[in-house]
Amino acid sequence: MILRRLAQSLKEQNWTAISVEFVLLVLGVFLGIQAANWNEARRDNERERAYLVRISSELDESIASIEMSIELTQQRMAMNQLVIDSASDPALAQTDPGRFIQAVRQGNYTYQPNVHGYTFEEIKANGELGIFSDPKLSLDLMAFYADMQSRTQWNELRALYQSEYQKRAAGILSPAQMAIEPDASGNIHSDDVEGAMAAHDRMLARTEFLDWVPVSLQNRRTDLRYGKDVLKAAQDLRDRVHAQLGHAPTVRAASPATPDRDKPK
Repeated sequence: MILRRLAQSLKEQNWTAISVEFVLLVLGVFLGIQAANWNEARRDNERERAYLVRISSELDESIASIEMSIELTQQRMAMNQLVIDSASDPALAQTDPGRFIQAVRQGNYTYQPNVHGYTFEEIKANGELGIFSDPKLSLDLMAFYADMQSRTQWNELRALYQSEYQKRAAGILSPAQMAIEPDASGNIHSDDVEGAMAAHDRMLARTEFLDWVPVSLQNRRTDLRYGKDVLKAAQDLRDRVHAQLGHAPTVRAASPATPDRDKPK
């Protein structure tokens, strides 16, 4: 309509009308572009928020898994230490046969935390890394998930250490002791003192096993340091994501004890 009036004004050489209609035409184009930009920015904000909500949920799951890994690592360290101490103090095996059996049997178990960045991988695949209003958050998420991916190369080495532990421990516990089912909390109970002391004697005769347990303990210490570093990084990222979403800061409480139900991997 404006274009028709502008053409008519040009034909009539009505310069005042031409000026007014030209300004209206330019203003209309400008407002149209602005409206398109506003709509696009709104859609970007909505997509960013949806991505952040999903990332926050995945980080919550990862943090819970990392906390479980730390708790189980501490339990394994206590088991390794019990085996080491019982070598010079047989009363430890005699006092709690079930705990001694569990220490020998499960001292090599590990738990690899499940840390997934499915949403961030989707963002990368879609070429939408620029959608974050905080570019540093995008870079730090990328660094975190890349670090987690790079650390998986140690899983094979961990498996070798566990396999070596099992090989050296083979025959220390009787088939009956290996078959004892843990209770609902994951603990092994036994009142067979005589059987535990017989296993203790077999353990003392297995010097290659006793030499390996301190290696296992040192590996658990490394796992613990790594787990705490990863936990802090994940918690910091979650707090920053929550801040972007306008959530209150997360109150960090001590993790409760986790039932010892995992199996060696």
